[in-house]
Amino acid sequence: MFLSNGSLVTKTPVMLDRSDFFPYMPAMSNGWPSAYASIYTSQLWPYTVINKLANGTARLPLPVYRRDELSRPRADDHPMARLLAAPNPGMSMFDLLFSTSATKDIYGLAFWFKQRVRGDVKALFPLHPAAMTFDDERQRWSFDNGRSTMANIAPQDLVVFRHYNPTSTVYGLSPMEPLRATLENEWSARSATSAFWARGGRPGAVLKHPRRLTPPAAAALSARFDALQGGSTNTGKTLVLEEGMDYQPLTLTAEEAQYIETRKLNREEVCGAYDVPPPVVHILDRATFSNITEQMRSMYRDTMAPRLNAFEAAIELELRAVEWPNDDVYAEFLLDEVLRGDFEARSAALKSADWMTLAEKRRIENLPFIPGTDRIFMNTATLPLDAIDAQAAALVAQTEAPPEPAAIPVRSILGRLSWQKTLDQVDSEALIAGLPATAAARVTAALASASTVAELREAIK
Repeated sequence: MFLSNGSLVTKTPVMLDRSDFFPYMPAMSNGWPSAYASIYTSQLWPYTVINKLANGTARLPLPVYRRDELSRPRADDHPMARLLAAPNPGMSMFDLLFSTSATKDIYGLAFWFKQRVRGDVKALFPLHPAAMTFDDERQRWSFDNGRSTMANIAPQDLVVFRHYNPTSTVYGLSPMEPLRATLENEWSARSATSAFWARGGRPGAVLKHPRRLTPPAAAALSARFDALQGGSTNTGKTLVLEEGMDYQPLTLTAEEAQYIETRKLNREEVCGAYDVPPPVVHILDRATFSNITEQMRSMYRDTMAPRLNAFEAAIELELRAVEWPNDDVYAEFLLDEVLRGDFEARSAALKSADWMTLAEKRRIENLPFIPGTDRIFMNTATLPLDAIDAQAAALVAQTEAPPEPAAIPVRSILGRLSWQKTLDQVDSEALIAGLPATAAARVTAALASASTVAELREAIK
């Protein structure tokens, strides 16, 4: 027996096929199985579609990351990562995800029970929803499958996955419920086909004789005809009729031909209820080369993505936030592998991904790391419009020769020094009056460094 504190006393509960958990499922006429599990095990298309979705969910990796949007480091050493990698001794994560997805799609509800050791979650076990009942007063679930019993299960000991139900926030709505009429029609059609082959009175052909035959003669003629034309080994043999007999094959009527179209409609309605593109389950009536690839991709892009987000949200809300509230980690399904394009498409996409390093691109293709490839290389020919003029000016400035220093009008300055005998007699302002700024600065520097008028004249020269 499981206890609400997570102790495991007896074996894991077994799957049941009970419909009394669902009060809105009365017994149907003609022996139609009203229990959801019976529908899954007895009707092909619900079985096919539910398994397709379950396999598509279970095949995806579910790693745990630390919440760092820049580098997204893996947290494989975190307790939640180890728990999701090996949920319990009897099930792999693939088995648990397959069971959870299929159970949710059959019953609209699925549960994980947390087995605890000294308060810490050490295992996750599935609980079958047909054995679960909810106490409105205590707001607790109870489990009873006839072999194991748990009463008053604490909410923190469960992870609950449910489909939306407009009439209840506790019980999920099975996708089979809107399909009740369709599935009953499919069941009736299959029952009618079985009855036709078992008890159908219509032969495959009629032999008409112009006269009245005695019973022995009719029996002998029928036996002879079956020996000559009956069975697959006699297909194509020539038939010779005597005494004016006439052969008339019997074909399907228009109503019977429409019955086949109805069967096709039933399977497409099952796909519609589960939002699965028909080509994904090999219904290729209207598939073309151009649309089948896109519909296959839409299986994960449009159908699986919301389902996976719902799984992630339940794990985040009722597992991570309850058991490790202070750890900034999260679990996320990886869709990279299933959404990969062909080699040519991937090569073109990676070539245009300038925002990725070569190391990141090689990791996508499962290639080893090469030192020096963990840098981003950008094409510098691509510039904002407002940066083009600045870059052009910088390039021009780098290529142009530096300007020649301004020439000093030597004769004019020497003429201003024609009568002075000492530097005290030199008027500095009059000496540089009218000269360019560069020439004036050079003359002023020469005046400051000279000790005689002769030295000043030589410096200016």
